[in-house]
Amino acid sequence: MAWIALEGMTFHAFHGVHEAEQVLGCEYKVNVYVKTGIAQAAATDDVAETVNYESIFQICRLEMDHPRKLIESVVKGIAARMKHQFPAMQALRIRVYKLHPPVGGPVDAAWVEEELEFTTSCPRCKNTFICYGDDSCWCRAATNIHPATRETLERQFGKKCLCINCLKLYAG
Repeated sequence: MAWIALEGMTFHAFHGVHEAEQVLGCEYKVNVYVKTGIAQAAATDDVAETVNYESIFQICRLEMDHPRKLIESVVKGIAARMKHQFPAMQALRIRVYKLHPPVGGPVDAAWVEEELEFTTSCPRCKNTFICYGDDSCWCRAATNIHPATRETLERQFGKKCLCINCLKLYAG
C-alpha cells in the first residue's frame, strides 16, 4: 500500500459564518492523502490505474467553489466526491485550513481534518475488503437481493456490509 498526496492546494473561497467571509472570501489551503495500492499502476505505467492527483485537485476545486458556512461541510463534501471517484481507496485524510480567520486577533490558520478508513472484514467470511460504510457503499445498492433475504442478513450480521463474494451467494 502507498499514500498518494496532494498538499498545499490554495483557493480563495467564500466559506464562513460571518457575512464578510461570504462576500469578501478568505484564503484556504487543502491537503488530501489517499491510501491505495499502486502495484498495477507501477507495472503498467498507466495513470488510469491509480489515484490521479489532477482529479483530486479538481474535486477540491469544485467543493471550494461551493460556498458553505463551515469548513467541516467542505471536508465532508470532498470526502463524498472522492468516494465516488476512487473506489479503490483504502483510507483518506483531508485537511482544510482557513488562513488568517477573522477571530478578533492574529491567527495563522484554523483547520478541520477528517481521517477515514475504508477497509473492513466481512462478518461472514472474515476476508478484508473496501467498504465506505454509508449509503454510497456498493453493497447497499445491490438490488437483486430479495427483501426477505436482506432482512435475514441484517438479523444475522447487523448493518455490517458483506464482501462481494458473500453477497453473491445471496443474490438472485
